[in-house]
Amino acid sequence: MKLSVLVLTKDEEENLPRLLESLKLLPVEYEVVVVDSGSTDGTPEIARRYGAKFVVREWRGYVEQRRYALTLARGEWVLFMDADEWITPALAGEIAGALDGGYDGYVIPRRNVYLGKLQRMKPTALLRLARKGKVRIRGRYVHEYLEVEGRVGRLKGYIGHRPYRSLLHHWSKNTHYATLSAREKLEAGRGVSWADLLLRFPLMFLRYYILQWAFLDGKRGLIYSLSQAWYHFQKYALLYEARRGHP
Repeated sequence: MKLSVLVLTKDEEENLPRLLESLKLLPVEYEVVVVDSGSTDGTPEIARRYGAKFVVREWRGYVEQRRYALTLARGEWVLFMDADEWITPALAGEIAGALDGGYDGYVIPRRNVYLGKLQRMKPTALLRLARKGKVRIRGRYVHEYLEVEGRVGRLKGYIGHRPYRSLLHHWSKNTHYATLSAREKLEAGRGVSWADLLLRFPLMFLRYYILQWAFLDGKRGLIYSLSQAWYHFQKYALLYEARRGHP
């Protein structure tokens, strides 16, 4: 087996078919491993219909779930995907060549569909493709990341991503991640400064809106930048609350 595609799911019947259909573009032999944390919708049936290896495992956090998925992979290479993502035709062709290249891992751009349109702002660069024996999964509660022992290259084709169904979904998801991030910081002994509370919001807004070119997306870019800046403020406000011992 050349490639294993690893996916975590929980009630992803809306997104999963798009991802699994896009994988058909891959011109290499591959398997799909889905680690599910107790879906109550049609996710299991969809995964099995597409021939994926479907395993149910109690949720133990992003890092532990991905590490477990990695143990199930039979491929020489692993591609980590989220259920709300998909690969594009250009990326599929690049992956085929990358597996025979001289690198041990590859960074792949990811572009969001936001409020119905593909964002024009700078894409996020994520390490997602790696030799199974060379990759390590790091992190604690949220925003886990990969490390590769060896040379890392970059691909040009991008991963498509529709992370939010609506603005309310965006804001609720951000609050969930901010809560996990605050917990992580609390356990690490992180304090909260005046600068965290005063400057995080404006500086993060400028980062997204100006430095990452969200202004190219017009009103959608403004809404996105303000929402993301508020997420970063929430992390430190929630940490402040937690350090004071309030529920």
